[in-house]
Amino acid sequence: MAIKKKLGCFSFPAIILISLVGSSVVQGFFPISLFWAFALLLLLLSWLLGKLDSHQKSFQWRYMLYSMFVLASVLGLRHVLDAIPVSIENQKPDVSEYIYREKTLEEGDSIVLLRQDRQWTDNYGNTFKGKFSIREKDYFSSKKEYLNTMQKHKQRSWGKLYQYLATSDTPRLDLILEELTTIKNTNKLNQFEFAEMVVTFIQDIPYSFVFENDCESPEKYEESIRVILEECSDCCIGNIPFGIQNPVGFMGNLKGDCDTRTVIIYAILSHFGYDVAILNSDYYKHSVLGLHIPAKGIYKMQNGKRYYIWETTNKHFTIGTLPKNFDNINHWHIVLTNT
Repeated sequence: MAIKKKLGCFSFPAIILISLVGSSVVQGFFPISLFWAFALLLLLLSWLLGKLDSHQKSFQWRYMLYSMFVLASVLGLRHVLDAIPVSIENQKPDVSEYIYREKTLEEGDSIVLLRQDRQWTDNYGNTFKGKFSIREKDYFSSKKEYLNTMQKHKQRSWGKLYQYLATSDTPRLDLILEELTTIKNTNKLNQFEFAEMVVTFIQDIPYSFVFENDCESPEKYEESIRVILEECSDCCIGNIPFGIQNPVGFMGNLKGDCDTRTVIIYAILSHFGYDVAILNSDYYKHSVLGLHIPAKGIYKMQNGKRYYIWETTNKHFTIGTLPKNFDNINHWHIVLTNT
């Protein structure tokens, strides 16, 4: 009877409360999610409570069963909540119509993904499709970090800015890199075919202007810009540092111009071990990709290597080809390589 009285204030509801409070402490020692920290602590305390309550020299399993019921109920509730679609009305203004938000579980935690269901055809008639995602929290955190580091990039070259964006964002592109790997393995793509698949994946995304300042009405711009904006008023995103989106930002809203695209392809192909370059032209006010790989066509030499030019803003451009109004190689300069 003395033991029962002692346990009266240390009942099962009490250990639930202790587990909730202590789970964040457990997280500090183990790289696990908040849910699993709570589960671990709850089961441990239930076991201890069962030992203390074994006044008849038999272990009291009821506390472990209570814990199992609580954990199963929590998982069931989370599954029901995660199955409910997130309202499109909650999207931020710059999220493209091609992006939708979806809840999922990652290591026991509920997160929101920005997803795009894509299907496209490469320049040789091969069709690919996949579900490409980034975490919504990564979308906002990467844009915030980019904005916070803007001052230190003002005195740096384009190449250093591009390298910073590629290096800082590549880890957050992990879900997209995994999907690209799956497509590669499923279709048994060789080195050139995989590069073709990646470049056309980006080429397939409709072009959008990226401005440092606000997007203004079409009549405020020169004719080449005005014509596009008159046909597509949504093909613009403003207030972006240096007029270039970071790769995760681009994958979160699908609004990108030339160097926004070359940087993300540079990041992706660098991750997969390609020898990649970015070429800019002040004369043409344009940016293209360079790839050191067996190919034919227009190339730029650097350190004894041929970097074949690849236009990324328009469909149907194969490696080694450029639009006729951009094709004088003397106006192109390599600003970054990964080797």
